[in-house]
Amino acid sequence: MSESHKYHSAKVWQIGLFTLNNTATNISFVLVLFYAFYTQNVLGLAAATVGLIATIMRIFDGVTDPIIGFAIDRTDGKFGKFRPYMLSGNIIMFIAILLLFTTDPTGSSTFKYVYTAAMYALYVIGYTFQTACTKSAQAALTDDPKQRPLFTLFDAIYNAILFNVSIWFITSYMGPQYAENINDPALWRDVSLILMGISFVFTILAIIGIWEKDRTQFFGLGLHAPKIRFKDTLDVIKHNKNLQMLIVAASTDKLANVAVRGALVYFFSNMLLSAALQGTYSLWTIAPTLLVTYIGVKFAASGGLKKSFVLFTWLGAVMLVVMIVATPLLRADSSQIVPFSVILLLVLMAIQVSFSALAGNIVIPMIADCNDYETYRSGRYMPGMVGTIFSFVDKLISSLSTLVVGLALTLSGYGSVQIQPNTQLNASFDIAIMVIIFALPLFGHIASLISMKYYDLTDKKMEEIKDTIRQRRIELHVEDGIALEAVPAAV
Repeated sequence: MSESHKYHSAKVWQIGLFTLNNTATNISFVLVLFYAFYTQNVLGLAAATVGLIATIMRIFDGVTDPIIGFAIDRTDGKFGKFRPYMLSGNIIMFIAILLLFTTDPTGSSTFKYVYTAAMYALYVIGYTFQTACTKSAQAALTDDPKQRPLFTLFDAIYNAILFNVSIWFITSYMGPQYAENINDPALWRDVSLILMGISFVFTILAIIGIWEKDRTQFFGLGLHAPKIRFKDTLDVIKHNKNLQMLIVAASTDKLANVAVRGALVYFFSNMLLSAALQGTYSLWTIAPTLLVTYIGVKFAASGGLKKSFVLFTWLGAVMLVVMIVATPLLRADSSQIVPFSVILLLVLMAIQVSFSALAGNIVIPMIADCNDYETYRSGRYMPGMVGTIFSFVDKLISSLSTLVVGLALTLSGYGSVQIQPNTQLNASFDIAIMVIIFALPLFGHIASLISMKYYDLTDKKMEEIKDTIRQRRIELHVEDGIALEAVPAAV
């Protein structure tokens, strides 16, 4: 069988545009990362209580995933399977985020707790709608092993720019323009409107990217795919071992990643005594992240997604060990930091972030491989359910991240006070933040490496899987009298 008939491929611009769907949801995620900071330092709420609310919302987020995944798998109408959920999800998020970050700071504490929790819950629904499509639609977009890593490349480029420029935009550019800097309510109103407007534009572009492939002929076995029942979820959970292992790897890394992002605000503002420096540091990390991603994608295209994930997880873990050993030498006392020590520490952190970011970005195309494996194993095309089962457990575990940060602040004595930017706190606070930034990610990487020992989807196995699915499609369509040329390659 020729390569042109072996896989169904997408145009590079289609992959590039569709990847913006993940960027659109990540824009809202950037804002939600500041939820704990905003509610404590702008609205005056208790960190531990806010952490508990955020944890409950993340659990709620996970619970909604299988429901939305089931709905996606049962949808195949005039506007396709994925596009309706992408658009409606972004609109819901836009409304929820804007309302959340315009909470009246003069209201009662009870009102602010209830109101912000309600807006967070509304955001979760929209977020689930749209992110479920990021994970599930890739299986329809392309199954070419040389193309799937392209999602990682585009995603890394977009995320490097998004996460780093947005942090700089909020803390270094916008913050100084307001009377109370990043504690000013007006800042968060303006920032949320600007960023969510960009998110909506990206969603429209992503819909254009998936438009041509959002059709029945690219869904699993096409018209012959069995109808999905909700109880099929249990079979996937029980028997799709590769999905199980990927969930363990990704969720432990995600727990650490989200906690680190929440703790970095305090690391720069209250340990390095420069909230604005976080924006500058974020810009520094763009170049190494893009360079490492380019190398990693090239490696994944030739050696498979699993090999690339394992390699860069190892590199990230080694760098964390180096930083844990080096940090006491560089920073013997948090009040005695010489400029060279700060620069060296931030350089080490930037290198480690680039390795870990590449491993994290590879996870999404690996979900598409798990979906192919499910079609190979059971004959069912369940991209929505496979993606949202992944998200369900991933969110349940990562939901602890905000709670971890909240408890760390509470144990260090700063759980119920407004923490002023650019002020030195106590040694317990410093230790708590450093444990979150260095030790928690190392735990996540170790869990990932162990789980990958039992993940079977190597490049050779994926070739076997796609050949088998392709042959089944041919046999089914030949029975219907459809010419071979009319049969799309396996999804």
